[in-house]
Amino acid sequence: MKKKNKIILAVFILALLIILIVVIKNHNSRVEPSAEKDVPAKVVEGLIVPDSFVTKTLNPDDTYVKFDVKYPSFMKADNIFNANIENIIQSQIQDDIKTSMENWQARYNTQTAGENIPKVPKTDADKFSFFSNFTVVQSNSSYISLVLNYGGFNGGAHGYENIVSFNYDVKKQKMIELKDLFPNDPQYLTSLSTASRAYLTKQFATVSEEDKKNSDPAALKEYVDNMVSMINSGTEPDIENFSVFTFTGDKVKIYFAQYQVGPYVIGMPEIEVSRK
Repeated sequence: MKKKNKIILAVFILALLIILIVVIKNHNSRVEPSAEKDVPAKVVEGLIVPDSFVTKTLNPDDTYVKFDVKYPSFMKADNIFNANIENIIQSQIQDDIKTSMENWQARYNTQTAGENIPKVPKTDADKFSFFSNFTVVQSNSSYISLVLNYGGFNGGAHGYENIVSFNYDVKKQKMIELKDLFPNDPQYLTSLSTASRAYLTKQFATVSEEDKKNSDPAALKEYVDNMVSMINSGTEPDIENFSVFTFTGDKVKIYFAQYQVGPYVIGMPEIEVSRK
C-alpha cells in the first residue's frame, strides 16, 4: 500500500512540473512580442540624405560679366573637401572676369563704323555671362559623389561649358579615385575605353538607311571616319579621358568634355558602366 502511495505521489509531482513548465512557456511567449516592439526598426539610407548639403550662391558685381553661381557645401565632409569645390569656382570667376574684360576691350578697339560698341557694357543684358551649377548623385553617411558644371559666354561663336567631379569617402574622410571603384579589374581603363567606344559609335557614328539613300556616299564615309577618329582619340585608355565620373553601388557614370569625343554640336556625352 505504501509503495502504491509513493507512485501516486510521484505521478502527481510530475504532473505539477509539466503544468508549471507549460505555464512558464506560455507566459514567455506572450512577453516576447512586446519586447520585439521595443527594438527600433533599422532605417535604410537613400543615396541622397535630405539636408546633407546646402546650396551656396555668389553674385559678384562686375563691369563686364553677369554671374549666376551655385555650388554645394556638404555637412559630413571635412573643410578641405568643401574648400576645394569653392576654390575651383572662385578661380574660374577670376579667370572669366579677366578674359571677358580683355575680349570686350578688343571688341571696342576693333569695331567698325556703325557698330557703336560702348567702352563698357551699359546694362546687365549687354554683359558677358558666367554660371555654375551642380548635380549630386550621392550624399549620405558613407559617400559623396557629384559633378560641378561651370561656363558661360565671353565672346566668340558660342558659349563654353566645363565639368569637374568630386567623389569622397565620408567615413575615411578621403577622396575616391576611379581605380578604387574597380578593385577586381586591373584593366578597368581598357574596359571603360571599350564600352565607351561601342556606345558613342552607335550614338554618333552610325548612319541610318535613310541617310544612305539621300546622302553622298563619300560624304557619309568622311563623316563616319571623322567621328570614329574623334571618339577613339577621346576614349584612349588613359586616366585623363575618364577623370570626370560619379558612382553608385553598382554603376559608374563617365562624363566627356566638350570636343573630347566629337564636335561642339554633340554636347557633352555621358555613359554608364557597371562596376561588376
